[in-house]
Amino acid sequence: MEVYGEEHSVVRQYADRLAGVDAESVRRASLREGARIVRLPPYRGVDIDVLDLSSTGTTGTFKDWVACVAVAECLAQGWQTVLAQSSGNTANALARYASNMGIRCVILYPAASRRRIQPSLAELPEVDFVEVAAPERLIKEALRDYADTSGIPAVPSISCQYEANKLRAYFLRDAAFELGRGWDWHVQALSSGYGPFGFYRGLFEIQRSGTPALQTPRFLGIQQEAVAPYASAIGGSFGDSSAPMIEPTLFRKALTPSLIAEMQQVCAASGGTVRHVPNRRYRELEPPAVRMLAAAGVPITLDGSGQPRERAGLYSLVGAINAIDDDLIDPGQQVLAVHTGGSGTAAAGSFQPSYMAAPHNIAEVISAALAFRGPLVGSRRP
Repeated sequence: MEVYGEEHSVVRQYADRLAGVDAESVRRASLREGARIVRLPPYRGVDIDVLDLSSTGTTGTFKDWVACVAVAECLAQGWQTVLAQSSGNTANALARYASNMGIRCVILYPAASRRRIQPSLAELPEVDFVEVAAPERLIKEALRDYADTSGIPAVPSISCQYEANKLRAYFLRDAAFELGRGWDWHVQALSSGYGPFGFYRGLFEIQRSGTPALQTPRFLGIQQEAVAPYASAIGGSFGDSSAPMIEPTLFRKALTPSLIAEMQQVCAASGGTVRHVPNRRYRELEPPAVRMLAAAGVPITLDGSGQPRERAGLYSLVGAINAIDDDLIDPGQQVLAVHTGGSGTAAAGSFQPSYMAAPHNIAEVISAALAFRGPLVGSRRP
């Protein structure tokens, strides 16, 4: 059951809270960046709410907020062409928002994320996707090197990531006031971690301002068994890199020292931790989690084989349930599980890349994509 929501745009509503981003540019870039809080039945004496950042967004994930702020920065700076790299969700969101403002973008993504790309977005005239058969680290390095050499900006910037995600704190502050309750735990599945980083920065910003603030919830980060660098570094919860990867969007294996340090700060300040969910346990808990969400009005989008198209949001709820079963979360506490994606509109058709790159020719393929100015898909393949 929905208990609180903003159907149109959280980003537009709180645009004046953004630092270093022009509010008028945000309003121009904004499409639909909604959010809602949905209440689930108590589980073993624990109250569970879900922060749904998926079903009310333009492309169906919390990355719509980031894309909106990133494109607003492009408008303010006068950037007409940008570069990006993504495991799928950011790619889709940037494609939609940039194209809507007439900004040309070339977006790199790893081969494992092909099924995440929405075919209709690949046909937009300003957008080119480049599939790269290379590790995450190499893709990031290649994009950074190309941006440095060409002078073409890479988006979203780190500041855009933080600023967009901090607005969650303002939304939840107002929700807590309206509902007359806060949350003891803030649970989210992790890849890079910019969602919770931004949220806690926003929370501490509100608390420093002296206005009525949201209580500080303990952070519980959730990672999958195959990709659990934060869980290993922070929580001593060691995954198994040889296990099958269940959710490709939660793919970041290589963490910078600054990312680890910030996660340590978030966990220390909130009394939180990060842990992984073993594959066997995830598979056991996924069906009841899907049923719980559906009963509360948050359907999970399925692919052609009847499986969830994305499981990042499900990992948050499964991780919360698993923590309750493990007695990490106590009866009587309130949990907010962040549903970052998985309930968006199903993409029609299957995506086939127009550009494909290998480790040795990433720069050449980016240049080929940037040079193209002709018809749409079908004429782009190099």
